[in-house]
Amino acid sequence: VRQLCMALARQGSVINVFTRSISPKEPPIREIEPGLTVHNVPAGPLESLPKENLLVHIDEFTDNVLSRLDLNPKLKPNFVHSNYWLSGIVGHKLKHVLEVPNVTTFHTLEKVKRADRSEPDDKMNEAFRMASEDSIADCSDIVIASCEQEANDIEQHLNVPPERLKILGLGVEHAFFSPGDKDMARQAVGLPENAKIVLYVGRIQPLKGLFLAFQAFQILKRRVPEAMLVVVGGPSGHQGELELQRCAKFASDEGFTNSVVWRSAEPHLRLASYYRACDVVVVPSRTESFGLVALEAMASGIPVVASKVGGLKSLITHGVDGYLVADRNAEAFAHEIYGALSKSREGTFAMASRAILRAKDFSWTESAKQFLAISDYLMTRQLTECG
Repeated sequence: VRQLCMALARQGSVINVFTRSISPKEPPIREIEPGLTVHNVPAGPLESLPKENLLVHIDEFTDNVLSRLDLNPKLKPNFVHSNYWLSGIVGHKLKHVLEVPNVTTFHTLEKVKRADRSEPDDKMNEAFRMASEDSIADCSDIVIASCEQEANDIEQHLNVPPERLKILGLGVEHAFFSPGDKDMARQAVGLPENAKIVLYVGRIQPLKGLFLAFQAFQILKRRVPEAMLVVVGGPSGHQGELELQRCAKFASDEGFTNSVVWRSAEPHLRLASYYRACDVVVVPSRTESFGLVALEAMASGIPVVASKVGGLKSLITHGVDGYLVADRNAEAFAHEIYGALSKSREGTFAMASRAILRAKDFSWTESAKQFLAISDYLMTRQLTECG
């Protein structure tokens, strides 16, 4: 969201982002750069809350956003862009009060996430979330998908007609996420020089598949004793801590604890050094609407081994610029990771070159241009009425 807003501001748009305040120390208004302002809006306690605790504060948040708009009529938008289904509830109401179009980016859909799982990934009521997503989609003037696969999911599960469904690819900041010196990168993030490093970046929760990465790594260690698994990220959701403990226990039971490096979530741009420092990035998610980690790794010239799901299928061409694993099992992932690590210098260079070339198709500047085209299209249409 930040990267897209910054790119839009640099192309002349005026962007106001309204987000829930999580600290009494936050200023009510903060200018990020010319044209981009963040409004920290109180709703509930002024502290960070688990996602499942946000729903009860949505009405207060919506009312406080409207109060700020009333106090400063210059803030009234030409349209509202809602990100995620909780914000979609807010955007739905703002649309009717302000009589402006609402654009929605869901990022994930409950009907997709719930496939092949034994229990919910969070404490949200599944039926309520699905009903909310249906209602939001029904009244959204435009629904944005990040790739063809996500567009197909939205069309299938939310019955959004083609004229209200647009694809907006995500981007990558190529000035930061680009090839670089591996040894210097390892020094910068404190990783050993001679290890074969497998990198996982992301939230720690069952949906993201970290335990599968641990199982695959345990198999890999038999063939590559010097391999190390670096995990950058922290627990997320009510199952996050349990997933973390599960992975740590597995490593201990299988005797490779000393081959695992744990790092907390890092500032986004610092991830560039981690990508450059590793030999392969693993993305074992059960679902993935786009796959930004994979894109950033590809832009950095690093091989990616990813689940053949969601947007990853649109991003990676198996064996050409990365590897897709159709069967999400440890043996299959270990096989592809070993293949990536075992490539000749020439083969690695060729795949890296193709991955970098593929990543060049994605930039936040281009995403902003596409978004402006969508907004121009939006201004020619009548408001969509609620069903």
